[in-house]
Amino acid sequence: MIGTIAIVVIALLVIFVFKKQPSNIPPIVETIPFIGCFIQFAKNPLKLVRDSYDRLGDIFTLHLMGFKMTFLVGPEAQAVFFRGTDEELSPKEAYRFVIPVFGKGVVYDSETEIMYEQLRFVKNGLVLSQLKKAVGIIAEETEKYFEMKWGDSGEIDLLYEMNKLTILTASRCLMGKSINKSLGQSGELADLYHELEEGLNPISFFFPNLPLPSFKKRDAARAKVAAIFHSIIQERRKSTDDSVDDVLYTLMNSKYKDGTILEDEQIVGLMIGLLFAGQHTSSITLTYSIFYMLNNLEYYDEVMKDIKDIVQDENQGEINFDALKRMNRLETVIREVLRLHPPLIFLMRKVMEPMEYKGKTIQKVTSLLFLHNSFNPRRFDVEDKTPFSFIAFGGGKHGCPGENFGILQIKTIWTILSQKYNLELGPVPPTDFTSLVAGPKGPCMVKYSRKQKK
Repeated sequence: MIGTIAIVVIALLVIFVFKKQPSNIPPIVETIPFIGCFIQFAKNPLKLVRDSYDRLGDIFTLHLMGFKMTFLVGPEAQAVFFRGTDEELSPKEAYRFVIPVFGKGVVYDSETEIMYEQLRFVKNGLVLSQLKKAVGIIAEETEKYFEMKWGDSGEIDLLYEMNKLTILTASRCLMGKSINKSLGQSGELADLYHELEEGLNPISFFFPNLPLPSFKKRDAARAKVAAIFHSIIQERRKSTDDSVDDVLYTLMNSKYKDGTILEDEQIVGLMIGLLFAGQHTSSITLTYSIFYMLNNLEYYDEVMKDIKDIVQDENQGEINFDALKRMNRLETVIREVLRLHPPLIFLMRKVMEPMEYKGKTIQKVTSLLFLHNSFNPRRFDVEDKTPFSFIAFGGGKHGCPGENFGILQIKTIWTILSQKYNLELGPVPPTDFTSLVAGPKGPCMVKYSRKQKK
């Protein structure tokens, strides 16, 4: 009896593996029956997709624990991805796994029209006038951080330090000085956000509410962050200071088209999401930028020449918006790092209506991945007019609203750090793919010593 069952099971597995696929669907990468290639995906999704791309071309499907994800890779395929309408390719349905972090009724857990209104509120808080003010705030907090935390010399985990510094400066810009008083110490919010980040991994995409330790920590961290932000909102509502003007103020005074205002819980969720999206992008990109510059001294020297000519000589040491915008080499380094190491290696949509690409019908979930190699910031010296050739901040109407803020933040922190300290570090660290937010595999140890004033 057992032998008969075994033969039947083996026969079914053989049929499952070797059955002929219809010619009008993308080729499917299977490996283990039923499980598919989920194990390889969980360990190193980038390698799995690179290998599949090399074998199968710019469209293929991965079979992952009962789910099928179709990948569109490269500018030609990406054009289909970004130009699809929400009725065809829904970002809201694809990103529902982040609801435990962002919260109920916010962005991906809201009606499509409400989602776009909420994103518009966020964009209204990141206009040019706010960006110009943000530079001074970031510089002030960065100077204070180094004086209080680093001292004259030592050794630090650069990624951990940049996590703390980017969340500190971003939260101060978005929510005012009250965030410092609410936290007490700069590391607390960074630590809580790290636990939120740890709760987004390849498993969370498929099963975001399993009773896993990392998910329990994620939910506990989210509750603590929400309590902090609620207290800031309540304090702000009691304040009679009319001079406050930041993203939090914008959200608190925004109204939907029907005249209703944002609920406090929605404001909290938007602030959590905005800081989450910006913090990991900035800290990861800043860390990688430092490693790449100090491992490629030609570009480091060009960046430092800009800082000397523009900030030290022309601006007499003042860091402002206009000076940072003129630092072209630093910006090309940042963009090249984002091209090579995007913190979110996948951009996702759920297919709502079947679509065609190269004679193949896409019927399930489509996903997009970055495939890049050599470090060459000079590629940005000449404008690439190929549509969707640079998509580190997304593309089309779903582009990241915080792109300019993030680049200004990185430029400001590096300008101050590079003038204060000499750094000694090793080669560029490999990428850790165990989280959906892919950053350097830590610890990223760096020795620092204060520069002598000339």
